Parts: sequence; structure tokens; C-alpha cells
Amino acid sequence: MPVSDEELKLRALAKTQLFVMDLRETDASPLLAAQLGSTNTRQPVVWRDAESELLVYPSQTRVKFAPGFVLVELTASSDQTGRAQLVFAYKIGATPNEASLTAVAESQPRGDATLATRWAEPATRLLWFALLRCGQVLLERRRSPEPLVVSGVYTLGKVLSFIATAPVGAGELRQYYAEVRTGDQPLDLSVLNRRYLGSVPLRRRVKR
Repeated sequence: MPVSDEELKLRALAKTQLFVMDLRETDASPLLAAQLGSTNTRQPVVWRDAESELLVYPSQTRVKFAPGFVLVELTASSDQTGRAQLVFAYKIGATPNEASLTAVAESQPRGDATLATRWAEPATRLLWFALLRCGQVLLERRRSPEPLVVSGVYTLGKVLSFIATAPVGAGELRQYYAEVRTGDQPLDLSVLNRRYLGSVPLRRRVKR
């Protein structure tokens, strides 16, 4: 069957771009709250680390975006502190080329000093994983016939953008870096993502 010019253009565009799913700031707080450990976000959740417990209130979670930053306010309580707020700041990419699955966070969240000192490391890690799961939820809602994985996240300030690409195998990574060493390929992970995206249609999806 002959391929239309429009289909050819779409395929060419898909090979040079990434599938992007946008999460609006207004929708981010409830979606993140749903990833904090309970199917009922109105019920508190107990986080445990060693012998310590933290009571987290998912429904009171607040999320804000700024260019290259995600700010999360978490409401929690412990026997020593009572209920208090902690604010976590994550520095992430501000453009698609800077998107990745890693973030830079402050060594200690802002807010109640006792809670921040004890829960800085586990809570920072748990919240970041919860943010990444938000992207996985958006991807599962899409129900793509092609296998895709969330491979990066960035924000321009208005939405949190998750990039999805076709999975890249270890053999493909080895080939890519072999070409980098020989000078046949620029050292740019976005090139690797685009190279193996295949003919996945390029669309930008905003959660409604």
C-alpha cells in the first residue's frame, strides 16, 4: 500500500522529535498525592524509615512549577513535632534537551527543622520517585500500541513535561557510545532518544 506524503512527513517528524506529555500545575497536586501511598488521598499515610514514622497527609500536598524547578509542599506530622509543612525544591531541566530522570535537591527541605533534619533524605527521595510515577500514569492513560517509557522530565514553568521514548537496549547504548568515541556521533542523549523513537506519532498531550 503506498504511503501518503502526510504519513511520510509524520514519520520523519517522529524520528527527530520526542513524545511529550504535559501535566498542568492545577492537576499536579492531586496526581502527586495519589502516588504517596494510599488510594484514598483523604486518608493519612504512614512513611517508615528505620525506627521512625512520619504521618503524611496526601490531600494537603501542594505543587508549584518555575522554569527548571518543581516545588512540593508536604504536610506531615510526628510525635516530636506535631503537624508541620516541609517544602522540597527540585532543580530539573528547563528545556527538552536538558530533560532527564534525575534532579538536584537541597540537602535539607525548608520548614520545620526537626522534621527536615530527620526526614530530608528519605522524603526527598520518595517525593522524587512519586513525581516520576506521575509521568508513568500519564503514559499508561495514553495506551500506546508501541512500547514507550518515560525517559525524562523538564519544565518551562507552566507545566511539567514528561518525555516518552521507545526503550533503548544495552546493545544500542554500546553502539551509540562506540560511535561517540570514533567521532561519528555527537555526545547528546537527546539524539539517542530520537534515533530509536521510530515511527511513533508526535503529539503533545495535556492531562484534562
